[in-house]
Amino acid sequence: MDVTVEEQDRGGGAGRTGGSEALRPLIRPAGVGALLGGLFVLVAVLPWEMDDFCRSEGWGCLGFYLTVMAAAPVVATLVGWAVLRMVGVRPAWRVAGVGGVLGVLAAVMPGRAGASGPWFMFAAPLLLAAVYAAAAAVALPGVGSLRRWGVLAGVLVLLWSLTGVLGDRYLSRYEEHRLAASQVPLLAPDLKGYRVHFAEADTYGGTFGYLILPSSVPTSAADREERGIRVTVAPQLPGFAPPDACEVQSATTQRDASPCEQVAPDTWRSPTYDSVRYIARRQGAIVVLTGGGPTVSDADLRSMTRSLTVRKTGFFLDK
Repeated sequence: MDVTVEEQDRGGGAGRTGGSEALRPLIRPAGVGALLGGLFVLVAVLPWEMDDFCRSEGWGCLGFYLTVMAAAPVVATLVGWAVLRMVGVRPAWRVAGVGGVLGVLAAVMPGRAGASGPWFMFAAPLLLAAVYAAAAAVALPGVGSLRRWGVLAGVLVLLWSLTGVLGDRYLSRYEEHRLAASQVPLLAPDLKGYRVHFAEADTYGGTFGYLILPSSVPTSAADREERGIRVTVAPQLPGFAPPDACEVQSATTQRDASPCEQVAPDTWRSPTYDSVRYIARRQGAIVVLTGGGPTVSDADLRSMTRSLTVRKTGFFLDK
């Protein structure tokens, strides 16, 4: 028997439906969702040879990945529609359409909240079963109602906001953990009129770095590197012998051994062809501040070098 409008009981309890009767129209759609989730797990665990799919012209593996991400919801919706019709759910297209949209949201929200891992893949049958049951609860004639649509919309808005908050908290904690694991002191200057961005500790290379921008320069500026100050904190290199040889690591993969002049105790200055570099030895590490663009003065660089001190991890997290 197709799942359509349920007739009301013709007795003293007319207009009332028992709990099991209310859930009956959702059983078959939930089963279809579980089947689709099982197919997803099966496809994911098959021993695919990804190189065979990435040998295409253009974007290679990235193009294949984007194609799959775009096609998977469409294919899943069409397969869901066909299976729903086979098991007698009518109108199948409504449940399949709403289920497809909810399925995409269900796939996006865990990642938005910062959740990851194989558990999500193996939870797909249960997740899609709940998704298709919810789709049937709002989309089937005689079952859905404006009230249920409103409840569903409210739940989605709440979950979207909640996952955003959880994702921001997860990212903040992850960045804080990475900074706390730095192999060099978290040295930074006073930031009057400036802000620190993109702080990152390279646990492999043993360096710590960030970008200081004037408050008036947005992080989206294409020339932000030229308009800001790039700071690198690294262990002292064997070739660091000022003033004749000031070998320093001015970026995660760059070294420079040009001479420098001493301007203060444990502080040196070294001009380059397009900028000025201040070098300071603090807390057993070498700090390099490189700037000198149109929005950074030599006086600011010198002042920042004098104010270098060890900061807490929260100092480097974007606010």
